[in-house]
Amino acid sequence: MKINSHNKTILIFADPHQELDRVREILSRESPDIIVSLGDYFDSFNHDLLRDWENTCLFLKENVLKLNFFTLKGNHDIQYFYKNPSLICSGYDRDKDAFINGFFSPTKWSAIKEKFLWYIWVDDFLCTHAGLHPSHLPPNQNISKKSISDWLDKQIEPAQIALDSGQRHWLYGAGLARLGSQDKGGIDWLDFNQEFEPISGLKQIVGHTPGDFVRSHRSERGLELSKSKNLCIDSSLNEYLLIRNKKVLIKKFSDLWS
Repeated sequence: MKINSHNKTILIFADPHQELDRVREILSRESPDIIVSLGDYFDSFNHDLLRDWENTCLFLKENVLKLNFFTLKGNHDIQYFYKNPSLICSGYDRDKDAFINGFFSPTKWSAIKEKFLWYIWVDDFLCTHAGLHPSHLPPNQNISKKSISDWLDKQIEPAQIALDSGQRHWLYGAGLARLGSQDKGGIDWLDFNQEFEPISGLKQIVGHTPGDFVRSHRSERGLELSKSKNLCIDSSLNEYLLIRNKKVLIKKFSDLWS
């Protein structure tokens, strides 16, 4: 999936973790043309009651199938999508799993899950839930939008088979930094602080690794944040991105009322 910001405002947010009232407020006040979520709707260590599960399911029901709404698979999402023990991560709860899967009709739930993507391009930024590490690329991989997309699509096909059959695959595997078995996490698990490494010629926007604000990779210290080639925007929704005509604007939730 490729989206360009020519004469359009694209809003990108990450890792709501059941704080969907805050997301609704952002969407209402910004009124973007296109919305991109980096995933991780479920599981919260602060608000994780039945009403929070229900609010999250209602948000997905109201928004995910809209034509201008795009969302990625987060590790805290796919553990409720597939009966695969290798996907279980912190926050998983059997009662929550039963509630989520019972909230929707089978047809609606299937349609919603189908809208969750592994990656999306926003202009020249590759957006994934956690990021792509150079060690997963084959030697001499051409770094272009088309070649990276073609390569990722070839990885997704066997990953989907593994998902459905309860097996492991590097694409959604955790790395050593997150107590996983892989050297580096896949695009759903790569830790931005300890594992992420820039790929020359590739710009990335990711979530997954929590912080208070949007931040760039340590290799880009001194560079203006809005011009960074590698951004992690998992900020507990304290900040989010607006992109228009390829210009990146970092917005603060607290400024919505100023």
